[in-house]
Amino acid sequence: MAHEGRETQGIGYCTGPSRFRALATFALAALLGATGGARAQDLYDPTVLRTFDITFHDANWLALLRANYASETNILADVVVDGVSYPDVGVRIRGNTSYTALPAGSEKFSLKLEMDYVDPDQELLGYDTINLNNGFHDPTFSREVVYNNYVAQFIPNPRANHALVTLNGQNWGVYVNVQQPDKRMLRDYFANADGLRIRCANRPNGPGLAYNGPDASGYADYEIQADGGLADPVGALIAVANALSNEPLATWPNIDPLFAMDPSIWSVVLENALTDDDSYVNKGCDFMTYRDPVDGRTHLLQRDANETFTQATWAPTRNFTAVNKPVLNRVLAVAEQRQRYMSHYRTILRDMNWAYFGPRFTAQRNLIDAAVQADPKKLYSHALFQANFSTTVSLPYAGPAGGNVIGLEEFVTQRAAILGGSAELAATGPTISAVQASIADPDPVDPVWITAAVAAAGSPVSLVELYFRPQRQGVYLRTPMLDDGLSGDGTAGDGVYGTLLPVAATPGQRVDYYVAATAGNAFLSRSFAPALAERGPLHVDYFLGTAQGLRITEWMYSGLGGEFIEFTNLSGSPIDLAGWSMDDSNAVPGAFGLGAGGTLAAGESLVVTEAVAATFRAAWNLPPGSKVIGELGVASGNNLGRSDQIHLYDAAGTLTDRLYYGDQTYPGTIRTQNISGWAPCAALGLNAVASWQLSAVGDAQGSVASNAGDVGSPGTHDLAGCVPDGLYADGFE
Repeated sequence: MAHEGRETQGIGYCTGPSRFRALATFALAALLGATGGARAQDLYDPTVLRTFDITFHDANWLALLRANYASETNILADVVVDGVSYPDVGVRIRGNTSYTALPAGSEKFSLKLEMDYVDPDQELLGYDTINLNNGFHDPTFSREVVYNNYVAQFIPNPRANHALVTLNGQNWGVYVNVQQPDKRMLRDYFANADGLRIRCANRPNGPGLAYNGPDASGYADYEIQADGGLADPVGALIAVANALSNEPLATWPNIDPLFAMDPSIWSVVLENALTDDDSYVNKGCDFMTYRDPVDGRTHLLQRDANETFTQATWAPTRNFTAVNKPVLNRVLAVAEQRQRYMSHYRTILRDMNWAYFGPRFTAQRNLIDAAVQADPKKLYSHALFQANFSTTVSLPYAGPAGGNVIGLEEFVTQRAAILGGSAELAATGPTISAVQASIADPDPVDPVWITAAVAAAGSPVSLVELYFRPQRQGVYLRTPMLDDGLSGDGTAGDGVYGTLLPVAATPGQRVDYYVAATAGNAFLSRSFAPALAERGPLHVDYFLGTAQGLRITEWMYSGLGGEFIEFTNLSGSPIDLAGWSMDDSNAVPGAFGLGAGGTLAAGESLVVTEAVAATFRAAWNLPPGSKVIGELGVASGNNLGRSDQIHLYDAAGTLTDRLYYGDQTYPGTIRTQNISGWAPCAALGLNAVASWQLSAVGDAQGSVASNAGDVGSPGTHDLAGCVPDGLYADGFE
């Protein structure tokens, strides 16, 4: 995946090595000076104030925008973003109350831009839908930005930054540029973003995923945004609602195969902790769900954040008795799921202080202060803008645009105090550390012990468990971990707990896992390691073996002329690539097909690149017949990140080769930015990035400099230095 993520102790929008690694990587890449064309830029970098200069084709554009609001009909405009021109963009007014409740005479409406309205291939830095929000009911313009970027560290969520907008040459002021919660966003989190996507719009006393009978007519408040290829998408929604509302709590594990309980608990924790007014926890609406096609489970996600950081007094158990919100009323009525909620809440509480949020809000204030002062369309004065970062302000309107809004510093301070008064949150689970597998890359026949150091934190340790998922198509299973001296744990009673990983492994199999511990206090408080649990598990990757065939022989994760991966046929026979595929760390067979490569002769190479194939050949002076498949990550597949993985699958979907890399994840290994890495003979097929070499012009692979300035040798792999016996036991020469 191209995005990395966050350890719960990290500072900033995104740090650390967990797999879920949510989404500030693009911003980090920008700060680190990453290059590689448009894809190396981040449209939602929170350190950048973007400029959108919108010029409408129609002279009466303002009247047309207003007239087309209800029908959601676009009008055409040419748009210049940070100096780059995009013609024939569709533009319309967006929003509900943020438009209908605008003060009389206000022209500060929110806008939606469809970059591909006329040209289906036109994108803005990889995005085709742009949301420019007007900061309704937020004098600071910053709540949506900080909230979204914070939440995106934990769950699939839009990110945001600020933009300065002009309409037909007139300054329309500061806007909040919020990512569209669509398939493009989901691709940053899920191995397959083609699943069923449902939106529940904003209305009081919303349906809240409660069961409303077996007929589709009972679910009119939901909008199917993508059917996921299902013949009956509403039926899938009804099945989830039925499980949430009607499954006996004594058999609550039956809910998990339909509704992803742990990942969805994160969503309601975040909504409550930072008080999202338009949310599942508050209104039972204004949320979205996504059904992951890989395991068939539905995830509860957020989609609106303009009214956050406002209600300091919410109880952490708000609406737990609301019958129209079964995720709260029934899922969290299960004692251990309630304690999972409390454990995740404690993770958020570590950041609930002004020392954490203050610098983030201050950075946004400083970035936009002058632009807000000059904004002739702003809803609230510059004085209110400045004051509301610290103190409560009174907005000068009646209705939804008015009222009192608590200061951001006041909110964080008061919220921390309110939550600190909860005895259930204050009661902590055991401390878990040093979670590890006994063998880092085991053979399938090797026994693997998972161990963890677990210490009491105010109450005795009553239970330690391993949660593990043998296949991504299933749910997590669990097994006890013991400190008995017989479970791979060392000496009995030493505080180290262990268990044998109960998996009949196959070559190349990945097993996700995490550890849970329960305290012997009145609440049976729980803790998890890694703290993100299912959102960021650890892995055991079983050794694939070195049998020869098609192998990964070269890669460049970021290039001035586009990233690329090279695969070479190391066998003595042709390989028909029909049905073959590759993926990144998502590790899903079929994610990006290689069939267009046809048949590879012995010793022949195939290159996959994000660039257009012809452009890539020209940049590297490759002959017209060289096998190149372009546009990785455009219609399908996932682009590579600085720390990522490459997986290769045959026509049966069997993993045949993989490479885990990243100079940050594996210190001392190569970084392939603008310079490729290649595998010497001893590293082929071994997933041993430490043995790979960085290309240099004129090296053993005949590396050259491309016309774009990259260095590598895509399209050929010199096997002359490889010893035939052993490595090439099939007779390939």
